[in-house]
Amino acid sequence: MMHATIDYGDAEANLWGDFTEETVEEFFYRHANQCFGIRKSIFSFTLLEIEPSSLPGPWDRFEGAAAVLRHSGDTIVWNAAGEKIKSEWE
Repeated sequence: MMHATIDYGDAEANLWGDFTEETVEEFFYRHANQCFGIRKSIFSFTLLEIEPSSLPGPWDRFEGAAAVLRHSGDTIVWNAAGEKIKSEWE
């Protein structure tokens, strides 16, 4: 499990999931493009930081949580199959 801080041109996002430095950009786009609040605000991708990390609380205790994206006050959570289990509307 990794944590990345990403500058996407409009602001910064924090992303947790099963990715590497080589795959984080694709992982970010795959997940961010499912989110209304960020997908139209992505102008670029700049990896600011990447490090090993566990999922942030309280999502680390959320059953099935495998990826978390935080941006502009929203938190979105996906399971290992790539299905949203917490959307930006909840």
